[in-house]
Amino acid sequence: MWRREPFRIFFPLGVLFAWIGVGHWLLYATGVTSTYSCFFHGLVQMQAFMLAFAVGFLLTAVPRRMQSAAPSTLELAAAVLALMTTVAAGVAERWGLAQAAYVTVFVLLLQFTVRRFFGSRAGRRPPAAFVLVPIGGLHGLLGAALLGAATSPRAPAWTTILGRLLVEQGVFLCFAVGVGGLVLPLMGGETPPPDLGASPRETRRALAYAATGALLFASFLLEQQGWTRGGPWLRAAVVVLGFSLGGGAWRRPRKPGLHRQLVWVAAWLMPVGLLVAGLWPDYRVPALHILFIGGFGLMAFAVATHVVVSHLNLEGAAASRPSVVIILGAAFLLAMLARLAADFSNTYFDHLAWAAATWLAGSAAWLAVFGPQLLRG
Repeated sequence: MWRREPFRIFFPLGVLFAWIGVGHWLLYATGVTSTYSCFFHGLVQMQAFMLAFAVGFLLTAVPRRMQSAAPSTLELAAAVLALMTTVAAGVAERWGLAQAAYVTVFVLLLQFTVRRFFGSRAGRRPPAAFVLVPIGGLHGLLGAALLGAATSPRAPAWTTILGRLLVEQGVFLCFAVGVGGLVLPLMGGETPPPDLGASPRETRRALAYAATGALLFASFLLEQQGWTRGGPWLRAAVVVLGFSLGGGAWRRPRKPGLHRQLVWVAAWLMPVGLLVAGLWPDYRVPALHILFIGGFGLMAFAVATHVVVSHLNLEGAAASRPSVVIILGAAFLLAMLARLAADFSNTYFDHLAWAAATWLAGSAAWLAVFGPQLLRG
């Protein structure tokens, strides 16, 4: 069961990682801990929580789409161990070890996907949009290398800046647009995309997606060079085109189910966060939480909901707008607003605590409902 449906392992694990990363602010604001670290928060959220959800989705979806072999027990165990090591090393402030463990996850994921994308035993080929999956992995590998190098006292400041951009935004913008090219049409009731190579048109689409990945990377280089407005705006434009032309996000989902609407909302909150960050560079960090909370986080849980209900035959409950999906969406959007308001208030850390507590409540409700069914054989 675990090999056939790896999301059963990685979705609950990702939620636990997220509690560590988000709970960091709640513990500090309530006086349980006396120090805080923005770097630790970002590392756990993007290199553990989000990556665990991505691994769970890809290890499940790729074999099914490709009609190829499921991941081996060794691959699953290695991915779990590497993710846990990333978090443990972050807690211990062993940043070099954390990046090494993060790289290990990507090496496992890349070899898993590439062997199935190009292997002779695969019954099908991936859609053109999945070209962005290995490109996202390359963003992660380069970002981790730069962050690892930044631990040296002699490392230039740009290694940290560019490394964080690649890890915190590059990986999951590529994944979101790439996977969105398959997920958005399926969830919206549209025809699923054909296989790569099925026609000259699909080959051109693959090249267009590769250009999308290149433009995203170029935007990070521009921002690192001081283009604090142009870099985020270029990314926003690329994401809008990717979701609209590639995923059909200009249309609302036609199928019932609040989780489908949340995926659609999350897709549009990503470019909104990037636009606001570029419009007000001094307000960049809170503005980017539109991307992180309303975009990445909400999409991760909404897509996970779709995976769970479709694999565990819960479509009827999902279509009737279950209360847990309402709680999840409301909690994440309220947490996003609380985080945005923090920088305008005189009670900055109190706002962070409320944002963290609200986010934790929404994710806990989701895990309380779906966790037992994920672990049940």
